[in-house]
Amino acid sequence: MIAADGAEPGAGEVVVERVVTPEQLEQAFAVRLAVFVDEQGVPLEEELDDADHAPTTTHVVARRGGDVVGTARLLTDPAHPGEVHVGRVAVAASARGTGAGAALMRALEDVALAEHARDGRVRVLLSAQVQAVGFYERLGYTVDGPVYLDAGIDHRDAAKVLSRDT
Repeated sequence: MIAADGAEPGAGEVVVERVVTPEQLEQAFAVRLAVFVDEQGVPLEEELDDADHAPTTTHVVARRGGDVVGTARLLTDPAHPGEVHVGRVAVAASARGTGAGAALMRALEDVALAEHARDGRVRVLLSAQVQAVGFYERLGYTVDGPVYLDAGIDHRDAAKVLSRDT
């Protein structure tokens, strides 16, 4: 586990870990259901999908004080080498503003660059809820294109190219 700032974790700090057990995956799902289904009204059948269990999907969870407070996933498609899609970024209401979201994104960007780069570069794509566009822009994502509905929520596309030499 690493702290959000990359140092050894201390009490109350946000740490991110890669999901490797069924228990961790269930914890990730619990955060997603609380945020997307309970808070935002996304239908359950639209929130959990086959991509959650695909061998090409990487999940991460953020912990604070031992509790899972956030999650995100990285989708890859062998037909599109050098390109990944981040999604299902969710942080519990109690942990918003703690750096958990940024730590989740950094962890997935690290995985994308280490495991999915082509010629030292990887393009990270995501669908940003309009209310979260500023968050992604602060992380270096370029938001482009029109607003569109996904699960009844306004979204915009965003992208960032990562390079091993940056």
